[in-house]
Amino acid sequence: MKLMQAALHRRRLILAGVVMLSLIGLAAWFSMDRQEDPFFPHRYGNIQVAWPGAEPAEIERLVLDPLEEEIAGIEDVNDIRGTARLGFAHVIVGMHQHVYDTDAVWDRIRVAVEQAERRFPEGAGPAVIEDRSMETHGIVLAVTGSNDLLELLDAARELRRDLFRIPDVGRIDLLADPGERLVIRLDDASVMASGVNLESLAGQIAERNRVVPGGSLASGGRNLVVRPLTDFEDIDELARTPIRTASGQVVELSEIASIDLGPEEPAVERMWVNGEPAIGLGIVIPENRLNAVRFGRNARAVIDELREEYAPLEIREVFYQPRWVEKRLAELGRSLLIGVGSVALVLLLAMGPRLGLVVATLLPVVTLSGLAIYALGGGVLHQMAIAGMVIALGMLVDNAIVMVENLQWHLDRGMRRSRAAVSAVSELAGPLAAATGTTIAAFTPLLLSTGDTADFTRAIPTMVMLILVVSYLYAVIVTPAVAAVLLRPGDGEASARLEHVGQNLGRMAVQRPWPVMGATALLIVAALSISSFMQRDFFPSTDRNQLIVDLYFAEGTRLEHTALKASDLAASMENLPQVRAVHHFAGFSGPRFYYNLIEIPRSPHLARLVVVTEDDSQLPEVMNWVDRFVPNRIPDAQVVAHRLGQGPPVDAPVEVLLYGEDAAELARASRQVMAAMRATSGARDVRHKLGDGMPTLTFTIDDAEAIRHGINRSDLANVLTQASFGDQISTWRAGREPVPIRLRSPEGESLPERALAGLQVSTATGPVPLDQFVRIELGLEPAVIHHRDLQRVTSVLAETTDEVTYNQVVSELQPRLEALDLPAGIRMEQGGSAAEASTANSALFSSLPIGVALLIGFLLWQFNSFRLVGLVLLTVPLAAIGVVPGLILAGQPFSFTATLGVVALIGIVVNNAIVLIDVIQTNRRDGLTVEQAVSGAVGRRIRPILLTTATTIVGLLPLTFTQSTLWPPMAWAIISGLLAATLLTLVVIPAAYRLIESDQR
Repeated sequence: MKLMQAALHRRRLILAGVVMLSLIGLAAWFSMDRQEDPFFPHRYGNIQVAWPGAEPAEIERLVLDPLEEEIAGIEDVNDIRGTARLGFAHVIVGMHQHVYDTDAVWDRIRVAVEQAERRFPEGAGPAVIEDRSMETHGIVLAVTGSNDLLELLDAARELRRDLFRIPDVGRIDLLADPGERLVIRLDDASVMASGVNLESLAGQIAERNRVVPGGSLASGGRNLVVRPLTDFEDIDELARTPIRTASGQVVELSEIASIDLGPEEPAVERMWVNGEPAIGLGIVIPENRLNAVRFGRNARAVIDELREEYAPLEIREVFYQPRWVEKRLAELGRSLLIGVGSVALVLLLAMGPRLGLVVATLLPVVTLSGLAIYALGGGVLHQMAIAGMVIALGMLVDNAIVMVENLQWHLDRGMRRSRAAVSAVSELAGPLAAATGTTIAAFTPLLLSTGDTADFTRAIPTMVMLILVVSYLYAVIVTPAVAAVLLRPGDGEASARLEHVGQNLGRMAVQRPWPVMGATALLIVAALSISSFMQRDFFPSTDRNQLIVDLYFAEGTRLEHTALKASDLAASMENLPQVRAVHHFAGFSGPRFYYNLIEIPRSPHLARLVVVTEDDSQLPEVMNWVDRFVPNRIPDAQVVAHRLGQGPPVDAPVEVLLYGEDAAELARASRQVMAAMRATSGARDVRHKLGDGMPTLTFTIDDAEAIRHGINRSDLANVLTQASFGDQISTWRAGREPVPIRLRSPEGESLPERALAGLQVSTATGPVPLDQFVRIELGLEPAVIHHRDLQRVTSVLAETTDEVTYNQVVSELQPRLEALDLPAGIRMEQGGSAAEASTANSALFSSLPIGVALLIGFLLWQFNSFRLVGLVLLTVPLAAIGVVPGLILAGQPFSFTATLGVVALIGIVVNNAIVLIDVIQTNRRDGLTVEQAVSGAVGRRIRPILLTTATTIVGLLPLTFTQSTLWPPMAWAIISGLLAATLLTLVVIPAAYRLIESDQR
């Protein structure tokens, strides 16, 4: 071949290029951007709308419905989940899995939200859109050291500005912001005695608190600013402001009211770090743009400098993602190094020092060259990319092994080195291209698949395919040029005993084809028959030493109650010997410090504890403690303890969605499904999202009586608002941030229910008690309303015990669900991990035909025979003989990563068949009989086939022992499947070839 002759002539130039590319890869390993996990496209986000005091049914009708209807008109949106609770609407928007230009879709969503806002009632909104809610807080800090939340808030705001000194910092979110409000608490007796009209009082304060610029004058060639002090500059000034009464008298505001500047009421979100009140700061590490480990070091340096400035307040580090990035990549890096060393050792022992050294040299060279191309293409180093390198480790030497073995075979028969190199390449360039192409074809569905799961794992096929292409080019250009110099006749002669064994195997299979095929079929049936004993899962829990404990109280629970119970539990857990720290949050789900967590904002009934143990092996003990003791200590809460998950986030592993418009029927159906779940083994912490209802006082207004006194319905509603939540009459601008000024009763939301009837209503004839205009009734209204795709819905959820997977629970639960007699109008469907797994598998298998077409195309290009292509594909089901028992014996579930392993295995196992059939066909063209051709081919190829299988297995073994829970299922699936398929290929291909070929053909 002219290419090979040119390579031999320009050997030094080629080697120099290879060395340079390898050095680029080595430099990239230390310098390229790195993070623990891939980032997801921003397909999901939140829209929040506040309407203080409004009940859920009103929010559903007047806020949630308009929002959802407008957003539903956007074609790229396919998931809309709405929630209406007291004073608040929350909509989660999700896009189709094939959408990658998410910014353009979010622009259309903003337009839709603006349209919806025009339909909102007065007092609702504005809508707040968070289109980056999938970003994680890589570093979470807490400001502690005081019980004064406003002092902490001021310090946190100042610290947030200072933290922008950190190089390359992205967004910094304020967490557990208590807010601020200035309340003017009216003393009813003083107000009545002075005759102050409340509407007039509000107007006078607002008028004296306006910001009105005075302009400027020209003075001596310069501008002279004219600044009238038209707004209040401190609370004392506000307290001294004169108020004119209805009789014309003037009193100071302090004579009829007290003034208080404090946190927002009702409280919305709170945070504690090891029992101390805190305000948090979540630092978002920019995605795919920097080295997270280096960023963390820079951030810590800046934070350490700032600590003295904020004393005696403390700046605490709560969560620190760069530590996990460094730990995960170091662990996988060790697996990669161990794999390189192990494969090199196998090569040296099996091939001898000279042949083994030639092939082993390619391990770091090809790996680093592939990494160089990946880095130059903008790739980011994370656990998926390194795992792809480990997976490719054993496969990247396959081409070189076959090439070197073939070259040595020619040398042993007296051929000159240059001629041996040219002959080896001419014989194997095509078969090795086909073998490499089939492996690449097997990984193609993983590369082309779309969606969150595919985005999470895409670096694996990318890295494997890059390295395989490089390995093929080096095998046909670099390896022969080097081997032609280093190898000697006889140095690499294969073991005569192994060759003899191969010949006997081939001869036996040709002579007894039907027994071989029958036994193989029985093995396949046996493997499939025991597949029911194999656990199935989607993604496993992570191996972090962090436990999530969620407390769900009844919807409508006050934050003060939620916080008190959570603080008591946190204090108890801090005393457990296994626990290093406890951070807890009330009213929201806390910072999104891990990519798999779902953000839950403004939920006063929710508390979350993040429990940090000494190591992850202690998590089961702590979970058992929670299960045994906490439900009895907090009987009014649903307690859910779970590990951090992996893969796309879900509310719970097991979830059943119930759709229906009738709240009573939804509640009945929920109870039926909950009973079925509780009867299912492996299900724990069964709960639903429907809520138990919220006590509601309904005021029916007598319009005739109101008109007689010259007032209307709004006037009466404003009396209630002013007494409880308070009327916002102006804005306080004395501080750095604007603060609402509210006018309200001294008790505010603590006002006794019985006092509502006696509230005074200002009329033209004087104050009149409220109960003269209204009829008051106590009832029960929905505390929360959930929507999914514009329909009312509720969810019944369950966690799983450690010894089972979601699939085992769902398999047992499904017949029970099908047997339920659900109320009319109720529709049921699966959610949770089952739905996500279905979506991920559908995306993967939708691109599978492309991989199959490429695979068959490569095989037809090599053999130009449908019969031989079918013969090669016969090896694919052989992998099942090893995969099923392999996973069962290893105690690993058939997870999504195991599915990736099986898909990749298809491309690996056919390679052995390709190189074996290629030699058989060559022997047949030389005039040998079928038996001679087959036995000779097996004898000649048994050594490289076993060796390539051994290197692949040895390269993957480090992944089976890694601490990460992601990789053992995939590694064991490939190892066990490849081992079985390789051994069987040596007899099944000869037997099948005998059946389709005769000596006369």
